[in-house]
Amino acid sequence: MSQMLRAGQTTEASLRAVAKAFKTEKKDDISMGLNSIAQKVSQGRPLSKSMESEHIMFDAVNRAAVMAGEASNSMYESFKVLQQLEARKVDLQRSSMAEIITPTALFLLSLASLFNTGLNTLPALAAMKKAQGKPVGLIPETIMEFTSFMSINWYIFLAIVIVMIVSVYSAVNTPQGKFLLDYYILKVPGLGKYIAYKVYTNMLLYFPSLIESGVKPKQMIPIMEALATNIVLRRKVDLFNQVLTAGGKMSEAMERAGFPPLSVTPIHVSEHYAGSSTGVNDVMVEGMRHSYTILDRDLGDAQSKFVTIASSLMWFLGGGVMLLEMLSIVFAQT
Repeated sequence: MSQMLRAGQTTEASLRAVAKAFKTEKKDDISMGLNSIAQKVSQGRPLSKSMESEHIMFDAVNRAAVMAGEASNSMYESFKVLQQLEARKVDLQRSSMAEIITPTALFLLSLASLFNTGLNTLPALAAMKKAQGKPVGLIPETIMEFTSFMSINWYIFLAIVIVMIVSVYSAVNTPQGKFLLDYYILKVPGLGKYIAYKVYTNMLLYFPSLIESGVKPKQMIPIMEALATNIVLRRKVDLFNQVLTAGGKMSEAMERAGFPPLSVTPIHVSEHYAGSSTGVNDVMVEGMRHSYTILDRDLGDAQSKFVTIASSLMWFLGGGVMLLEMLSIVFAQT
């Protein structure tokens, strides 16, 4: 679609052409969604607003990319940035999922094996020891009691889990509940830092091209709000708006919005530059690109740290359950 727009086709024609391509690939749901968006565009609505009706197909980051393209009148560049974001997202998911899924599967299979041992193997071994007049060890006895209790009262625990899921789902669908959820997610060690840095990195990826196109900082606020999928971070964007409205500088607004100090320093330095003959502060643009590089590196470190901690924890839990199962069998036989 970006190539079609660059070639001079209208947005509506580009959407219908892409929809037709998906139609030939038997992907009717995507084709219908794109045709629906094209219909809204033909009625005079901006593409970013028309995409809101297809929130499953296009998330907030996709809509923010289109908003940036509309604001800077450079949709092709915005799509290039979006392609970069999507490629990075896929790479991170592939690397992190592979590292976390394996130990998690080990942990779950170890639990299943432990229950099988506690319900079938250990009772038979315990009966043999009792027939010999020998006491059953503490670990085997504990595991048998635990697995027996869980198997008898499984419906109670299932009901508790269902009630908790429904309660959390209901709370999350309220503004206050969603705010609390996002607030506590940001407090999770490693994960919170990763989410915040991801949002700020995405913003800094769009800022330079917007400023080069003559977009004012105030015009960036809707794009920042679309990129800030976390409500707590989105409210910090309001502080960004307040500083600019009061006549503050860009670096001060970024500090109030929660940008890491290390990424704000290049922006602060560039504000003392008078600007080029075109009226664009190219030093600020360069500073923002440098800030993006810094945050992108820290984002990778935060993601790597979180995956390492999560995978190590799951390996530890899975190995611990396996060790406990082997010890129970050994103590039940001796």
